[in-house]
Amino acid sequence: FRLKDKEVLIHCNTKKSQSKMKGSSSYEPIPDVKFEDEITVDAIPLEHDDSKIDPMNTGFKWYLPDEKAYEEDHRLNETKWTISGHDMQVLSASIPPGDTISTEVGSMLFSHPDMKLDVDCTLCQGSTGCRRMCGGESCVKVDMTNEGGSDAYVGLTPNFPAKIIPLSFGGDIKPGSSLIAKSGAIMTHLGDVDVGCNLDANPLTGCCAGLGICRQKLNQTDGGRPGMVFLNAGGTIVMKELAANETVTIDGGCLVGYEDTVKLGVAYAGRCFTCFCGGEGLFNTTMTGPGKIYMQSMSFRRYGNAVRTTVVEERTSGAAAGGSEDADIDAADGGVFSLLSSLE
Repeated sequence: FRLKDKEVLIHCNTKKSQSKMKGSSSYEPIPDVKFEDEITVDAIPLEHDDSKIDPMNTGFKWYLPDEKAYEEDHRLNETKWTISGHDMQVLSASIPPGDTISTEVGSMLFSHPDMKLDVDCTLCQGSTGCRRMCGGESCVKVDMTNEGGSDAYVGLTPNFPAKIIPLSFGGDIKPGSSLIAKSGAIMTHLGDVDVGCNLDANPLTGCCAGLGICRQKLNQTDGGRPGMVFLNAGGTIVMKELAANETVTIDGGCLVGYEDTVKLGVAYAGRCFTCFCGGEGLFNTTMTGPGKIYMQSMSFRRYGNAVRTTVVEERTSGAAAGGSEDADIDAADGGVFSLLSSLE
């Protein structure tokens, strides 16, 4: 990021404090970015070449933005936005004067000085706050408002190694439908979006489908401005649009979200020996169409479990071998466990 002469940038310093940096005359000015007025795309254009995103013709398509996703800006209402990077991505947005973008705690990467942060405690909003918390979100959210006289930029990023999935209501999500997502899936939203919860009264799917009893429910606010949500998910993102009565079996821990027209179910993973030794548990998750489902190849929980396993193996082998570095290894291992626990 190259600053202009005397330009001020607010950025996040190790996620704990904000600091300001000023440009000096030694920096070369950045050419003004020119936006095309005719660009009104409200979702990232995806690659449609099946030979690239579904070479085996399974219907499970790699969620792959085409080159325009990174070359051009996109727009919802008067807000321009784009997503940068191929992994651990950054959402950059240009916010009009007086407009607000809502995001989760700790997701800010940088912002214009005119962007003012305000914390909204949803506990003071009665049932709205309760539904938000039951859906896996914090009791507070961050509203970033442009209090200047011209467009101001902001950069947001997930709180763990993840990709960003942009989904627009009325486009990616069918008109009148809601998105049911895993707990804590949403990172940011634009426009008027209701973040609530979906309660599953079926004890079988609630306990065995992998999403729990309370799931996150995202939908367009009635009578509000057009909205879209930005979800965070790890690894490779896979999407499939199910036909009516079409059923697929998936790993429940890899499910990110699905349209509310899709029916969630469970199926036995196999016989007794398979259930105990196959690594999938007693049940797999079934999804029956019509509607879209979104999956991730590496959830943060799975990533954390893999790191824990590696740390335990190294600790065990180090203890068996002995040596003067055991204390340092144990201290580092404790830090890793603390980090993974806090992020989960």
